[in-house]
Amino acid sequence: MNTSELSPLAEYAADEHKTPRREFLVQAASMLGLTVSAGAVITLVNACETTIIKSSDSTTAGGTSGGTTGGGTTGGTTSSNVINIAQEAALQRTGGAVIKTINSNPLVIMRTSDTGFLVLTAVCTHEGCTVELPSSNGVIQCLCHGSQFSASDGRVLMGPAGGRLKSYDATFDKTANTLTISI
Repeated sequence: MNTSELSPLAEYAADEHKTPRREFLVQAASMLGLTVSAGAVITLVNACETTIIKSSDSTTAGGTSGGTTGGGTTGGTTSSNVINIAQEAALQRTGGAVIKTINSNPLVIMRTSDTGFLVLTAVCTHEGCTVELPSSNGVIQCLCHGSQFSASDGRVLMGPAGGRLKSYDATFDKTANTLTISI
């Protein structure tokens, strides 16, 4: 029945009956939108923690051969600082390297020996661009402005960058095959 054919009182009652359902549907659609939006945000956040694997088998960095490498900074350790080497194909061999973001810090992680790793910031000290993985000749390059850094210690090989890449302490647990980075 059309509401224009109803008495004013009946029309009011019909509108009152429709309103809760309409409000429910609007709220349900809003909640569905929030759920879909939350899922998209989670997907975007997870996509930010990207691993870039170097395809070359060549040795890229010298370095120490102890369980702890790096230097420079100290910090706390949480589970997000721990990398399972078994899940990082490039880090399973000496000379392998990845760029990984850990606790919002882009890092170049290089395996220097059976038990040694070197961890450097992947942020160029010139203008803050992300550097590339080390080349086969042991050079980390920033493609934004041409700065080059040593893959063995992060020092500047060619400017315009004026400062070395920051290094981080890292401890390798050979039994668990994990690398814990102090950030």
